[in-house]
Amino acid sequence: MLPHDALEVPLAELLAHPSLGLTQVAGPAGSVTVSAVATTELADPTPYLQQGELLLTSGLGLADEAGGIGVYVERIATAGVAALGFGVEPVYPSVPEALIEACERHRLPLLDVPDGTPFVAISRAFAEVAARRQQREFETEARAMAALAGAAGGDDPIRAVVRQLARRTGTTAVLLDPDGNALATGGSMPAPAVRRILRDHAESLQHSDSVLATAAALGDRLHLALQVVPTGSPAGSRLVLGLTSPGPLTLSERRTTASALWLLAALVSPRYALEARTEGIGALVRLLTRDREEGLDGLLRSGVGGVGEHWVVVRGRSVRAAGQGRRDTAVDIATLRTALGTPYLDLADGQLTALVPCDRADPPTPPTDAAELGWALGYSAPFRIDELVEARAQADQALRRALIGDEAVRVHHDTDAALDSLVHDDEATAFARSLLRPVTELPADQASTLLATLHAWLSCHGSTERTSTILGVHRNTVRHRLTQVAALLGTDLQDPGTRMTLWFALGWLGTADPRQAQPGSRGPDH
Repeated sequence: MLPHDALEVPLAELLAHPSLGLTQVAGPAGSVTVSAVATTELADPTPYLQQGELLLTSGLGLADEAGGIGVYVERIATAGVAALGFGVEPVYPSVPEALIEACERHRLPLLDVPDGTPFVAISRAFAEVAARRQQREFETEARAMAALAGAAGGDDPIRAVVRQLARRTGTTAVLLDPDGNALATGGSMPAPAVRRILRDHAESLQHSDSVLATAAALGDRLHLALQVVPTGSPAGSRLVLGLTSPGPLTLSERRTTASALWLLAALVSPRYALEARTEGIGALVRLLTRDREEGLDGLLRSGVGGVGEHWVVVRGRSVRAAGQGRRDTAVDIATLRTALGTPYLDLADGQLTALVPCDRADPPTPPTDAAELGWALGYSAPFRIDELVEARAQADQALRRALIGDEAVRVHHDTDAALDSLVHDDEATAFARSLLRPVTELPADQASTLLATLHAWLSCHGSTERTSTILGVHRNTVRHRLTQVAALLGTDLQDPGTRMTLWFALGWLGTADPRQAQPGSRGPDH
């Protein structure tokens, strides 16, 4: 294995050097690289060799070695020598046939070094070629780092950095979240079999102390390298950056990858994700979705490159399975700002409010992997900045419908308008209060629990099982609460007309959504 910081020079560049006159007479031609040039006349030089060297010899010790030339070639090939340069004269007038045969057998490139080409000239030529390559790689790295830095300062920094990394290294780059989902991808999407390998390696890194995993899949045709992105998260969740390429990464590509890792670590760190400006954004989102505030549209839009003239409100709820564990808030913010395409997030206790800029005729496309990321999302229609209270109400309604329908995403459409919009608001509210007064006059906790249970049950078309799942309580608890509601209202909940009337009344009353009836709340059934 080559040293991690070795500068590798293609053997072809030395063969093409005009002043050396080197000729390859045996061994495979192709992408052989050389990390150093060494000269020796020892019969057994293996204790002093490093992998990747071009070894130069005039053959002084070949005939004296037991087993002769074959043993010599086998030893140096096993030691990882990249190629052997044989200098003709003064010992041998030409390259020995036995040496050519042995190099062919061990697939070791053999160079004919003509009389008049001193070994030191080859060393100097290697140094010159290496210096030129080093300068070119430095310039390439500088351009790559500038591109990465520019991507990190853009509107969608995490995805942009991953895309730039793939472009600058000629790889496919995938940023995996703690559950192994692709948070961002650069280059062509890996095949399903490769994605499974990436997920498996990423999962192993989640549960180990290691920060690096490398593998060669499908022989020598596909190489994978995975590395942990440090998040600085106190809960220990890890993001993993995976790269797939036809061959091992070069030194320059490894350095570029290291720069990308540093930037990604900064972008997902708690300091970046949770610092005061993010808290300020959260407060601003809360303010804008409750009260009208003049003069802030331009300020907000300047933070996302002036995209569009309208805004969509996104409401979300974490629906991670019980066995998936608790997600770091910092990781969630990094994930959601990338998935939703906006930095304007308010995230707390598994509840999300986000503002996404857009054109009215071109609303944002919801993420297709919302379920895999562990979220249920509700999208409003596009609104102006002074209409966000209505937008939030739409998003809340869409989220409730997503949760009831067990959907990952629900987007509000104008066709969602119902017949209850034909009733005047004041009349509708007065009717609802009168109808539901026997329940609303109970202590606040009891009333909230009963109304939320009734709302969930009606939303589930009278399914007790589905309602218990939505509320997180036992089905017998649901039945008990419904029996209390029916008794208080003096009505038959099995009557379709009664159900329809109660459904409209709950909506007109503005009752809380079913999620407020938590299984641990103090209600009449406790």
